[in-house]
Amino acid sequence: MVLITAFLQDNLLTQRGLINIVNSYFPLVLMTIGQTAVLISGCIDLSSGAALSLISCVLASTMQAGDPVSGWVAIGLAAAMALATALMNGFIVGIRRVPPVIATYATSFIYLGAALFILPRPGGECTNWVTGFYRFSSVDGAPQWLQTLGGYLPPIAIVTLLMLLIWSFMRRTRFGRYLYATGSNETSAYFSGIPTARVRMGAYLFNALCILLTAIFFVAQNQTADYQFGDAYTLKSIAAAVIGGVAMTGGRGSAVGALIGALILSFVNKIIFFSGLPNAYQTLVNGVIVIASLLVSYLYTFANRRIKERKG
Repeated sequence: MVLITAFLQDNLLTQRGLINIVNSYFPLVLMTIGQTAVLISGCIDLSSGAALSLISCVLASTMQAGDPVSGWVAIGLAAAMALATALMNGFIVGIRRVPPVIATYATSFIYLGAALFILPRPGGECTNWVTGFYRFSSVDGAPQWLQTLGGYLPPIAIVTLLMLLIWSFMRRTRFGRYLYATGSNETSAYFSGIPTARVRMGAYLFNALCILLTAIFFVAQNQTADYQFGDAYTLKSIAAAVIGGVAMTGGRGSAVGALIGALILSFVNKIIFFSGLPNAYQTLVNGVIVIASLLVSYLYTFANRRIKERKG
């Protein structure tokens, strides 16, 4: 896919072309990593795109371009909003035992309505230092070494690497083992003494952190916000996770797989765009890829079960 895209896009393998690819693709990578944690726990989050829009609107509506302090206030309020969305989803799904599809589909309308109330039309501002989440060189007075680093490793790539390290550490902890156990078989995990409700709450909290970081990036990039910012990211993050080998039934998957799945989905869309095919084909191809991924996953599971039965 990289070779095909490089053939269609002349400047892909240049320094600027690679940075543009990272800035274009890695927001989906972040969203997919967060969605992966939720899927592994045996749940799903259909409100992640709406939460992204809401948090972006909070950021842009709170910040003032000429007031650096407003950036800290905005990020604080956005973090509180991300926490609130995670606790709401986690409480309804984990504590009240409402099916995740129904619960998060319902909360998505709450978040979207709140975003529309805060910013009924695109607008808002972004203070200068926050733009460093998109490009280090855009910050007034940024050190030369930081600008040089940004020329090779964009901020969104650094944030993504940080989240991958957090995931790598987290899955080696007790919480990580509980996360996979809960997703594999919630009933068995519960009767084994695992606090499944709190585990799923933790998965939604991790997802909210990824959404918050993505929202900061988008506001820094566009220096504005829109209640439609996150529309496409809910289903794309789920599709990318499935492509990356994350089981929608829970208990299987990894952040690295999510990274690969998000890149595959992004490159497919890029190839379709540069091939001159209509945009409508992107949705069609994404659907075909997801179905194919689910089919391969099913065949893999079925083959493993048959092998174990023969050995048994």
